[in-house]
Amino acid sequence: MQYKKWETVLSIVLFGLLTFLFARFFLNSLGGPRAMNEAFPFLTNGGGRLASTLLLAIFFSLFIPSKLTFWLFVFPCAVVAALYSPFARVYGPPDYQSLISALATNKEEAFEFLTQIPIKVYFKGALVPGLALLSYYLAHISHIRPWRNKVYILTSLFIFIVFTEPSAFVRKTFTAAYQTQKTINELKNASTTNSWPDGPKVLQDKDYVLIIGESARKDYFHLYGYPVANTPFLDSVNSITVNGLEAGGTYTIGSLTNMLTRGDKKNWKPKFEYSLIDLANRSGIKTFWISNQGLSGKYDTPVSTIGFKANVTKFLHSGAYDSKNLSDFLLIRQLRNILDSKTKGGRLIILHTIGSHPDACRRIEDMKDKFEVTRKDLGYVACYVTSIKKTDAFLQKVYTTMQKSSAKSGRPFSIIYFSDHGQIHRNINGKIIINNNSASKFHYDVPLIRIDSDFKTRLHLKSQKSGLNFTEGLANWMGIQNPQLQHYDLFDGKDDLTDYGLSKKIEAIKNPEDPAIDISPYLKSENSGS
Repeated sequence: MQYKKWETVLSIVLFGLLTFLFARFFLNSLGGPRAMNEAFPFLTNGGGRLASTLLLAIFFSLFIPSKLTFWLFVFPCAVVAALYSPFARVYGPPDYQSLISALATNKEEAFEFLTQIPIKVYFKGALVPGLALLSYYLAHISHIRPWRNKVYILTSLFIFIVFTEPSAFVRKTFTAAYQTQKTINELKNASTTNSWPDGPKVLQDKDYVLIIGESARKDYFHLYGYPVANTPFLDSVNSITVNGLEAGGTYTIGSLTNMLTRGDKKNWKPKFEYSLIDLANRSGIKTFWISNQGLSGKYDTPVSTIGFKANVTKFLHSGAYDSKNLSDFLLIRQLRNILDSKTKGGRLIILHTIGSHPDACRRIEDMKDKFEVTRKDLGYVACYVTSIKKTDAFLQKVYTTMQKSSAKSGRPFSIIYFSDHGQIHRNINGKIIINNNSASKFHYDVPLIRIDSDFKTRLHLKSQKSGLNFTEGLANWMGIQNPQLQHYDLFDGKDDLTDYGLSKKIEAIKNPEDPAIDISPYLKSENSGS
């Protein structure tokens, strides 16, 4: 009899331990601390990881022992958590950003993304349904039935009513799914909607080339002070360099939709019917969107929707290209084809590069003069520094191509280069990786360079410019006037009157400052003089 009693106690203790471990790995698979804060809002001011895990364990303990609730609720949740765990490492808890970014990912990008995730992340994800099953079978063979204990039930209800909002996490996840579906519906409507009113036509024969960089942090450009000379072209060409442009977000879709539409600046939300392409089209400028980014559908991602509004649209990553790592240099051929066509009036040519998008080492496979370092943990950083050098070489090729075309056609040109957002440093398995798995305080700091055919000098401007005003600034660059536009100059050297709450966004980023890592002391001899 005594043995039976101790066996029951041991089974209950083991069940509690397994349920606690299940709750811990479940939360980690859905975003770690951020998921805890969303599931248990009262803990955001220091309640602690242990307390939040314990509360979730109590919650699950009421559902695991029942066959019905386990297979219909607990186990499906465990499987979803396991599948989401690689994304949680990058995006945190499920939200609009994670869902819309997953939607915009093609096969190649998904493969690159998944191969950067450490094996232990997949192992921990697999533990979630495994621990759930162990807890269930232990409860089943030991006849553990928590709902029969009135004290346990009443205590659990008291804890959840007083201290938590147990539905918050699920509610926010479903809200994110709803917002994503709403955005997709808006994209379908916006694809044929142009809300810009008529304005004066731009008649000047001129070519405007807007180059969108990818994942390029400003502080990794030698032009902006990085110790390694990875921007020889930008260091010498006559240009205007702006030190102070802030991106429209921390990931490609969030940033570019804010920067390439005239949106709701107060709430940092784009308005797709007021896109830059729509504005240029309304002003009589011929528009071209040539992209080396992935394409999963014509109107099912925000950026592709903007791109397909152009008069001519081409995605290199479509059809058979989905599985290839294509170089940005292939965009030059597309640019030449456009320039070879005679035309009157203005042309806006947007080149969307893959730039420094992870995996940066894959981006530079066609570079002969890569930076290499003696420290193995900085190997990826060296790839990233080289990817900036490749961007510099790409810009030089664009400039040379435009010069040759201008000499033949007599059309002046202007080039603008900027990046959509920066990245953050992470130590993964003893190596420093630069990716987008969290927000850095330097995430919004991006380069902005303008090169005109008639520039005779170099000019460096230090002025705070919000990416939320970017569409207005580009309109001014192209000489566009419209009743719904206010004059705004990206290159006047003046700070914006407001940052639209950006300083608070940066302050809310909990990660410590992570400035660029100087690899110059560790460069191998063959490129130490670079």
